[in-house]
Amino acid sequence: MPFPILSLLILGSQDRVREGIPHFSYKPAITVGQREIVLGPLLLSDTVMEVRFDNDVPAVIGEGKVAPPAWKEYAKGYVRWSVSDGMLFNKPCRILKTDGTTRGENSTKLHKMQYGVENTTTYWIRPDGKLLRQAVELADPNSRRHAEAVFWDDHIEVSIADGPKSRSFTIYPNVDLKLVDAQFKPMIDDGKIVQQYKEYCSFDPFTQAFTKWKATVNGTFHGTWLGTKFEGPHIDIEGPKDTDNETVFISKENDLIKVDLAEHTAIVLSFLPKDRDPFSKAINSKIGGGKG
Repeated sequence: MPFPILSLLILGSQDRVREGIPHFSYKPAITVGQREIVLGPLLLSDTVMEVRFDNDVPAVIGEGKVAPPAWKEYAKGYVRWSVSDGMLFNKPCRILKTDGTTRGENSTKLHKMQYGVENTTTYWIRPDGKLLRQAVELADPNSRRHAEAVFWDDHIEVSIADGPKSRSFTIYPNVDLKLVDAQFKPMIDDGKIVQQYKEYCSFDPFTQAFTKWKATVNGTFHGTWLGTKFEGPHIDIEGPKDTDNETVFISKENDLIKVDLAEHTAIVLSFLPKDRDPFSKAINSKIGGGKG
């Protein structure tokens, strides 16, 4: 399955908030975590990927003019994440930290207004895949909100700071919390499929809502990206709505290469992984040779 060739653009600074405009709602920024859903919380150095829009624009006829068909593509934002070793409650864990910035657009009859939103989500995960803690910070042109959730076997402790308001409470959900833990249970381990299919839930601490997902290892892919050949499994993730569905491409070296999202949007590698980058390999070889 070849990937389209996409040029690299850098997302500029977030637009300033303008006064006197109607109140709009804003979608949270896109973040990642699909690699960890498939492989579990494997260690990962700081990694950046780009959120891109691309679509065919058909020919348009009007006012005596014909606009030819074209290919429209542009950057919508970026995602950045890492997985590191850490401690929680005096016990070892893996920390998955994800950052995302996405540019969107709201419209009125007279104007189109671009905006930027940010999402920083951190997970503390036990080595066996059990989710221990989750922290989320969301920012849009109108607000900045923070929430945390601590997961126990039968309940969740939640704290929310929304502007000057803050509150803490405990919920005893009617959802089996093992489905939340299943989010980071590996489907592929050391190149072997250990779960062809799994169901899991994600939790939104702001709304206390659980969203059910289905993930299926559906085959393999191969293609060229950034001048380098990749191959590995592709996984379909299904959500409650068709617009939630994703297709995830992970190389046999355990690198996330691409995530196809809805509405002609994808997350793609901005740079080659260090183990596949000839320049990085050459530098490391020279450094290692000098030490020897």
